[in-house]
Amino acid sequence: MAKGSSCGKRKHMREDLEISEMDKKGDMELTEDKLNDDIYTDDEVGKEGTWSSSKDIVARDNDRRKRRTTQAKKSRRENCSVGSGSILSGIPLPARSREPRPGVIFVFEKASLVLAKVNKSYQIINPDEHAGFMKKHNLNRSDYRPDIIHEVLARLLGSRLNLTGGIQAVYVKTIQGHLIKIEPTCSVPRTLKSFCAMMTQLFQNLRIKASGRRSKNRTLLQMIQNPVTIHLPVGAHKIGLSSTSPKAVNLWEYFDTIDSVHPLVFVIGAMAHGKIDSDYTDDFIAVSGLPLSASLCVRRICNALERQWRIL
Repeated sequence: MAKGSSCGKRKHMREDLEISEMDKKGDMELTEDKLNDDIYTDDEVGKEGTWSSSKDIVARDNDRRKRRTTQAKKSRRENCSVGSGSILSGIPLPARSREPRPGVIFVFEKASLVLAKVNKSYQIINPDEHAGFMKKHNLNRSDYRPDIIHEVLARLLGSRLNLTGGIQAVYVKTIQGHLIKIEPTCSVPRTLKSFCAMMTQLFQNLRIKASGRRSKNRTLLQMIQNPVTIHLPVGAHKIGLSSTSPKAVNLWEYFDTIDSVHPLVFVIGAMAHGKIDSDYTDDFIAVSGLPLSASLCVRRICNALERQWRIL
C-alpha cells in the first residue's frame, strides 16, 4: 500500500511540473510577442482577424495625416480664391471696377501769397506776424490770408484720394497773378511760419526741388506760365465752385452724371471774400446752400470721390 501511494504522488508531481512548464512556455511566447511589437487591432479583427506590426500602423497613421493636410490646403485655396467672393467668412470683398480712374486736378484762385520786404528781408505777408507793417501801409487783414491756402493744401495732399494716386496736379494762382504748380507728392509744412518760408523761397528761386536720396533733383513746386488752361489736359471737365451759384448739387449724385473717362478739374477760391473767375469753367455749382470755406469744399469733394471710387 505504501508503494502504491508513493507512485500516485509521483505521477501527480510530474503532471504539476508539466503544467508549470507549459505555463512558462506560454508566458515566454507572450513576452516575445510584446518585444516584437505585435499588436492585434480591432479593425483587423472585424476585417481579416490577422496580426499587424506597429510599423504598419505608424505608416498608416502617416498616410492619414498627409491626407488631412492636403484636404486642409485645398479648402484654404478654395476659400482664398477670387471666385469664392471673400477672403474671410462673413466679410465680403468690396466690388471694384477694373476701369481706369480719371485723374483729378485742383485749381485754387486768388490765394493770398504776397511777397514784401519786411525788416530788410523778403517775407510772405501774414497778419499774425506783420500787423505793424500792414497798419503802416494801410492794408486790409482779410486780403492777406496765407493760412487759407496752407490749410487747404495740408488737407488735400494728406487725403486718402491723394495717397491712392487720385490727384494729378495742383495749381495755385495768387492775387497778383502768379501761377504755381504743386506736385501731389509734395509735403506741406505743418506750421504756417514754415509754409510762408517755403513760399518765400519759391518766389525767389522760382522752383523747389526734393532733397531726399530717392527723389533727388525732382521738382516739387515751380512757377509756371499763365494761363492755367494751357496746362490742363484736353477734354477735361472743368467745374467751378461758389456759394452764389444757383445750381446747388449733391456731389454723390452729381458725380454719377459725369462721364468718368475725362479728368475732372475743380476751380475753388482760396480767399476770405470774393468770387472766382468762371470764364473757362464748363459747369458752375454750389456744394451747399450755405457759404463754406475752401477747406470744407475740398473735404466734401474728396469724401464724395473716395465713396464713388470705393477708396477705403
